[in-house]
Formats: sequence, C-alpha cells, structure tokens
Amino acid sequence: MRQSNNFPRRLAAGLGISALLAGCVADPPKPETATVATSVKTPASKTVTNFTQSLRCMDDLLLAYGKKDIVITTAGIPDSTGKVQTGTKDMLHTAASKMSIKSKALTFIDYDTSSNDLLAVFQDIQAAGAFQHKLPNYYIRGAITQLDENALDAQAGGGIALPFLDLGVSRDQVSSVVSIDMNMGETTSRMILPGVNASNSLVVTRSGKSGELGGKLGKVGFSFNMSLNKAEGLGSGVRALVELGMIEMIGKLTGTPYWKCLQIDKTNPVMIEQAREWYDGMKPEDRVKLIQRKLAGANLYRGAINGVNSGELASAIGRFQAENGLIADGRINFDLYYALLDADLTPAPDPTAKPAAPVAAAPAAHAPMSLRLDSDKGGRYRVKDMLLARVQTNNDGILYCYYKDVSGAIARIFPNRFSPDPFVKANRSMSLPPENSPFKIKFDQPGREQIVCYASDRDLALPVNLKGADLTPLKVGSMDEIANAFRKSNPSVAEAKLDIVIQ
Repeated sequence: MRQSNNFPRRLAAGLGISALLAGCVADPPKPETATVATSVKTPASKTVTNFTQSLRCMDDLLLAYGKKDIVITTAGIPDSTGKVQTGTKDMLHTAASKMSIKSKALTFIDYDTSSNDLLAVFQDIQAAGAFQHKLPNYYIRGAITQLDENALDAQAGGGIALPFLDLGVSRDQVSSVVSIDMNMGETTSRMILPGVNASNSLVVTRSGKSGELGGKLGKVGFSFNMSLNKAEGLGSGVRALVELGMIEMIGKLTGTPYWKCLQIDKTNPVMIEQAREWYDGMKPEDRVKLIQRKLAGANLYRGAINGVNSGELASAIGRFQAENGLIADGRINFDLYYALLDADLTPAPDPTAKPAAPVAAAPAAHAPMSLRLDSDKGGRYRVKDMLLARVQTNNDGILYCYYKDVSGAIARIFPNRFSPDPFVKANRSMSLPPENSPFKIKFDQPGREQIVCYASDRDLALPVNLKGADLTPLKVGSMDEIANAFRKSNPSVAEAKLDIVIQ
C-alpha cells in the first residue's frame, strides 16, 4: 500500500490547530494579580438628572422673591407597590439642599423614623438640644403609588434566506410606568394643604436589538449572532420624580412661577389655571402689594409698598401694560398679574414681611401647660345620674381623657370617633363627654370611678396599647400605667384627676 504524501501536511495542520486551541484557553487566575482583577475600572461620577439645573433655577427664584425660613420635614416617601426599593427620604433632602444654596429658603429637620410617627420629631428636637431648633412648619408625605410593569411591549423582526446565507434582525421595546403622589401638610394640625401637591408619572424603557447570520461554505456551516440591550434605571426615574415633585410643591407653597424652571411655556393652560388660583386666593391688599413690589423691581414704581392703590401705581401699571402688549388701562387684573409673575423681574423687598419662623424657644414666654377638670356635682353622684364634667387648658395643646368605671375597666373618652381631633384651644371649656358626641355616661351601680386628663403643648408618641379603639376597654392595668406613658413621652405633660363617688 502506497503512503499518501498529504499525511505530513495533515499532521502539521492538526498540530497547528491544537496549538491554536491551546492558546485560546485562559490562564488560571494568579493570587498576585487578584487585586488588579477586582479593582473598579469605571470612575465615580456626580449624580446629575434632568432636573439638576431646574433645582438651581428654583434657588434663584426663591432668592428673587425673598422666600426664606420655610422649615419642613418628612418621613420619606414609602413604596406602596412593594417593587421599588429607593432611598426617597435622602432624595428629598438632597433636592431641598440644592434649592437653598443661595436663598436659604428651606430648612430640613431630620429625625429618626423608626417609630414611623412624624410627630416623634418633637421628641427628637427636645432631646437634641431642647428648644434651640426651629420647629417644622410643614411636612411632606406621599408614596410611590403606581408601577405598571411592561405596560407597553413592542417587538419587530425580519429576515432573509438565500441558498448560501441566512440573515435575521429583530428589536423590541418594553415600557413601564412609575408614578409618585406627594402632598404637604401643616405639622401642628396634620392638615393637608389643599392645592399644594404633585402627582407625576414617568415612563421607564428597556430596549434591545439582535442580529443573526448563518450560512454554508462548501460543506461547512457557520453562524453568528449579536445582541445589544439597554435599560433605563427605575431608581433614576424615581429620583427624577422626587425632584420634580419638590419643585412643583415648593413653587405652589411659595406662590412663585416654578414653571419657568421647568421650561414650560407660560401659555400652558395648566400653568395659567394654577396662577388663576393664586390670584383669586389672594387678599386685595396682598395683590396690590405684589404688583407694587414687582413694578418697583422694574424701576417703574417709586411709591410706598403698602398694599394701597394710588394714582402713582396706576401710572406705573399703565406703562408696564403698554410695554408688554396689554391693554394700558392702569388697572390691576389677572393679565397684569400673570405677566408680572412670568417676567424676569426681581421684586422689591417687602417692608412688612413676616418675621422668621419661630424657634422652639418661643413657647417659653407662655406659662407652663395646666388644665382644670371638674363636674357639675363636685364628684358625688347617685345611681342613674348622667356624668357632666368640664375640662379646660390654659394654652393651646393636645388633650387626652380616660375614664375608669366601677369594675376597673379603663377607656379613652377623648378624643373619640365623634371628636377625633385631640387639639384644643386655650381657655375654652369643653364638656366630657363632648357636647357633639351622641354617647353619654350613666352611672348604673354604686362605687368609685375616676376621670384623668392629660394636656401637652405638643403631640405625643404613645405606646400601642394606648392607641386602641375609643370607648372600649384598653389593655392597661391601671391609671398609673397611662400616667407613666404620658410622662415618658413628654415630662412636662399636665395632669388633672376627678374622683367620682356613686351612692
């Protein structure tokens, strides 16, 4: 049998392929290069969003309008969907800080939210230095209220097949919608401010492209595929919504044209409606004063800024109207107000501006909280009598009253479902049970009973067993247990007792 001359060539080719494959095998990792292999190659960068410049603009706007000493706090914006894990509280802090670099308009009071009770901020302030900090005027609340995943799913693809070549391409895009609702309330009354809110949505997109190539060369087949995917971060979208909501709410709270910082045209009907609400809600003297300040800032008015209309003011209004394409009648109307609001004019200072927000030292001028509790019969009743007691505090504050019957059961009688607000005004006598409550307390057997009331100049963080349903027995052992809980929450709480003897 004759040996083929191609054998050496085949052997050489085989050895060459083996060497090539051996070269493709990665070297095992070496301990001495581990530090280099695990080091981060991408440098850190500052967090910049689409609203970073808008926050700086709001800072300039608040400075121009003289807005300052707005003290706010928040417990954060929780995720009601259970699918978005972001640090919204710190996002709010950052946004407020960027809006106050030059204007010093916003002061953010932070506090421990482990109790999930906004009013615990008062205990924190007292413990942190007692009456040397500004108390929050307002608080921000809200939630991530909506997350519609894969709300829009679009796909497209195509291909071509030839005897020697196959080619295919495809692309897809998946969109999700996330929404945040934010509101602002007064800290002392817990009342949500009407109209000072923000509700915005953002579309987060994930897209991808892919291609595939296949064919045959002689008897050898080959294939090649490639894909490119791009996804927008949900956390970045939430940050953008938080910053947008802060701009909108602070703008509404202060009555400043925040839409200018969002590059929204002044002809936008939503912005016009917002300005109309502000205009209609202003007192006539405040409306005149704002016009005086804006025209004085434009060097068109040199009279007194006192909220009183005058011939000099009418003349200045007429000049501004003529220069800005309005009917030059010298009268104050919404068109004038909106034009001045949108104009790049720094208002003149308000000589009657309100003083800075009070610090916690202000209550020191008041007498300590005290209350008086008595009844129409001096604490002595007969069986089948109806209880009629009265309670009164010397300062505005928070009031809680508890009733212990003959059997020793203790229930909260104020506040209750018929009078849910614990806030009471100073020197205003209130009956127990409250006059507007349909329930009455009737003595049905002889013995001893008791009413105890507690008054505080600030709200209280009470334990869970004292937050049970009203007018039903609480899970407490004695009135002393209730007293200890109130003193722990506020050592300066005022207490009054009424012992009742039933014959």
